[in-house]
Amino acid sequence: MIVETRFHGPLTVRPEEIITLDYEILGFPDQRHFILLPHRSDSPFLYFQSTTEVSLSFVVIDPLLVMADYRLPLDELPDLGNPSLWAILCLCSIGNGTPATVNLRSPVIINRQTRRGGQFVLSLPYSHQHPLFKEVTHAGS
Repeated sequence: MIVETRFHGPLTVRPEEIITLDYEILGFPDQRHFILLPHRSDSPFLYFQSTTEVSLSFVVIDPLLVMADYRLPLDELPDLGNPSLWAILCLCSIGNGTPATVNLRSPVIINRQTRRGGQFVLSLPYSHQHPLFKEVTHAGS
């Protein structure tokens, strides 16, 4: 099928590349089918692109790249299959003149084998607006 994407233009996508969300992205209950696309070859970010709404594309990142000791409370999650098969991604907020942040409290979890998953609001001790980049201080400032 052809999927119109926000940043990559029209792409041919095989059915097995589509991710189906059994648990919605907060605020987007009707958007249940997505694909993952690269940001750039040298970037840790990905685009989580809706297959039905060209303008809906989230910037996501593996939370372990932001916080090395990031852990999920497995007892709060539905049965998504073997955790070793999970891709865990967190939505980023970048732009609009505000500091870039990542939502570590509500990860998107996808079973890489079944290509099913969703976003989950968990009782994690993490922020939904964790700074994505460390502030750099300049000498003499």
